[in-house]
Amino acid sequence: RFHQVVAWGFGISILLMGSMTMLGFLTFGESSSGLVLNNYSAEDIWMSGSRIAVALSLVFSYPLAFAGCRDGLLDLLKIPTEKRTSLNLNILTIALLSVL
Repeated sequence: RFHQVVAWGFGISILLMGSMTMLGFLTFGESSSGLVLNNYSAEDIWMSGSRIAVALSLVFSYPLAFAGCRDGLLDLLKIPTEKRTSLNLNILTIALLSVL
C-alpha cells in the first residue's frame, strides 16, 4: 500500500509539474526564461505573490532537505547514533554548509 501511495504521489506531481511547464512554454514560447515567473511583469501583483510563495517554499524546505542529507552522510560513514551528539551534529552542519 505504501508503494502505491508513493507511486501515485510522484505520478501526480510529475503530471502537475509537466503541465505547468508546458503552459509556461506555450505562453512565452522559445523566449521563455528557465524560471517562468521571471517572464511576467514585476508590476503584476499575482506574480509577485507567487514569487514570495516560491521564496518561502525554498527557505522553509531547505532545512528539511539538509537534515536528510546530513543524516544520510552519517549513515554512509557508519557513525553510530551514540556519537551523534548535538556538538558533533553542529560541527558537521557547519562543515557541510561551508562546503556548499
